[in-house]
Amino acid sequence: MGGGATFAALIVLPAMGLPVTLVALLISVEPLIDMGRTALNVNGSMTAGTLTSQWLRQTDKSIFDSEEEAELAHR
Repeated sequence: MGGGATFAALIVLPAMGLPVTLVALLISVEPLIDMGRTALNVNGSMTAGTLTSQWLRQTDKSIFDSEEEAELAHR
């Protein structure tokens, strides 16, 4: 769920004795945090897929080691 951290902050901040108005600051920087979180998730998924393919010995080495750009990148 997008923006779930904002809703969690509404519950956690008062429990920690902090003002709920800090949520406004969180809302203003949440898009930046979300972009970084998304980039890390995509990178992690690509790494996991590559490592799993290597581990199961199902990687097509001719494609993996190729210097040519992927055909799908041009669509």
